[in-house]
Amino acid sequence: MQLMARVIDKILFAGLFIAALQVPILADHYRQYLSGYYDATREQVIELENLARQFNFSSVDALIESLRNNADGVVQQDAENKAALQAKLEEADKGLKTLSTGNYFEQARYMFAPARKDTLFRVLDNFAPSIPLTPAAIVFSLIVAIALNILVVSPLWAGRRVYHWRQARKARVRFS
Repeated sequence: MQLMARVIDKILFAGLFIAALQVPILADHYRQYLSGYYDATREQVIELENLARQFNFSSVDALIESLRNNADGVVQQDAENKAALQAKLEEADKGLKTLSTGNYFEQARYMFAPARKDTLFRVLDNFAPSIPLTPAAIVFSLIVAIALNILVVSPLWAGRRVYHWRQARKARVRFS
């Protein structure tokens, strides 16, 4: 029985390690996806900057504020769309910085945030599991796998200890 428990523990650790190794690869795929989105959004914001200059506005924000003050509802909605576009560009820029320079845990926290689940699912559609080649990614994955393995297996170890303790106690009581 103890041999079977050790084998299951090893298989569990191997599975956790392989899963943890996927996080850096997924972060790279996510960064590539976000980079394409950033480039497309940046082009639209550049067009807004050109439009603001063409009509003598000091900035895109001044153009958006002018559109918000227009009495026509469609123009006001267009202003909100342009403001949202700028916010999306800033968010994509922060995400790219996190995915490019952040450590394993920062990248994982960014990708697995509930607010970004739709993007994560789009990235996962094109994701192919592989093994990262950077030593840092392997070390972080190993640390995560060990920690998760301990969290999963430690209640079983504790249960087994309690069981053996009770059996030993029963045996002592019988022989007393």
